[in-house]
Amino acid sequence: MQRKACDQCHTRRKRCLTPPASSACTRCEKASLTCTTSRQQPRVGRPPKEDRGLPGAAKASLGLWDCTTVSKPSEIPAASANPQPQPDDHLEFYLQHDIYMIGSTFASDFHRALEYCHSHSAPLLDDIFHACSSSLSWARFGVLSADQVDVASGAASVEKLRNAVITHTHDAAAVLMLGQALAAFDSLVASTATISILRYTLSLVQPWYPDILGNRILESVAIAPIFWDTVWCLLHREIPIVKPVLAREGIVDRVVGLCASLLPILYDLSVVSHSLANSSISESESVSQCETLSIIENRIRTWDPEPILSTSSPSTNTHYTPLETLSMKTQASMYRTAILLLIHHIRTSSPSPSPKHEYDTDTEYGPTLATEILSTRANFFALAGPTAKLQNTCFPLILAMLTIPGIPTEGVWESSTRLQNRPACVEKLSAFGEYFWMRRRVEEREKKKKKSTLFEIVCDESGPGFVPLM
Repeated sequence: MQRKACDQCHTRRKRCLTPPASSACTRCEKASLTCTTSRQQPRVGRPPKEDRGLPGAAKASLGLWDCTTVSKPSEIPAASANPQPQPDDHLEFYLQHDIYMIGSTFASDFHRALEYCHSHSAPLLDDIFHACSSSLSWARFGVLSADQVDVASGAASVEKLRNAVITHTHDAAAVLMLGQALAAFDSLVASTATISILRYTLSLVQPWYPDILGNRILESVAIAPIFWDTVWCLLHREIPIVKPVLAREGIVDRVVGLCASLLPILYDLSVVSHSLANSSISESESVSQCETLSIIENRIRTWDPEPILSTSSPSTNTHYTPLETLSMKTQASMYRTAILLLIHHIRTSSPSPSPKHEYDTDTEYGPTLATEILSTRANFFALAGPTAKLQNTCFPLILAMLTIPGIPTEGVWESSTRLQNRPACVEKLSAFGEYFWMRRRVEEREKKKKKSTLFEIVCDESGPGFVPLM
């Protein structure tokens, strides 16, 4: 059980973290100070909740604030009214939550966004923070076993999401934080309702999204869930819940990096793909939609995220590290190629009077794009080193693997995440990949004239189900 803050941290009003099996907190150990808890502190307020049986590292992993010192929402006109976290706080925050960020440069903005949401609706978020704390302690740090993950708090958070009432942008931001955190929790421990949770959340906050995206503080929690939903929609030929209208140019997101500027294009692509998937579409409408598809394809080919790096940074007077820059450029390149590959799949699986491009009938065009995705990824590790991690590129990678059979998968998951334990979403995605190629082999063996398209297999409910990962 996490002890109370030591005397030094209490005096400095700093969050006190004590590693497992250590008698001194992190700050005192770094400063070579004696770590004591000799002060007397009377209990105030309600009795504490029942101990959840989590060790100190688990309780601290998302214990970002001492809730007894946070002012009431009505007393906080804006997030800037909160005491500003110090640089070492951001570093600790990044080390605890690095699977949710491209690099440490994004920690301060993400930390600020979470503080904003929590300060306005702590009761809504406390349970999901407990749940995420335990799932990170298991999947990221390996200090808990899988059966110690706090599923009860996750279940309580589902009820809170179901009963959520939004009357203000503050409420919407907190609900958005709750929903995406709950979806992330589910993807790690069960992967049974991830996209349902996410899309339900987005439908709740949809009317408030312009205000959320218009708040610079909330960008860190606003972009990733839209992108996550969009990835799912692209492969299911559905339309995303939220139509993104970015409040400013040059947004660089903690998860999707430079690809944030792709969101409006991907939304338009989803709409066209959804229309072309309609079996009753007229020939004239099909021609019109194919022309629009060509326009979107040209927008993807001419999309250049490079200038964003020279004009944007997460916070004033900050600069991206070389590894962050390389990661974001690699991610952007992989996504651009993946979207071109997806457009190829849309064309070859949709009713159309005639091919719009010469390569539509080229059987090697799809594999060539898939190979380019894999080569871009390999170049990253050649430059960054074999121990580097390339997070948030699962969608391009999986699309490549569903285009070329027999791609070696050894070490792919380990190099794509900082997690130590294999989460449920990866297990299910692996099962889907095996099902996909098994079905392809069956169709080849039976010499079927019309083979199932990528989208038909993804949407087939008789299979294990496709798991959307960014």
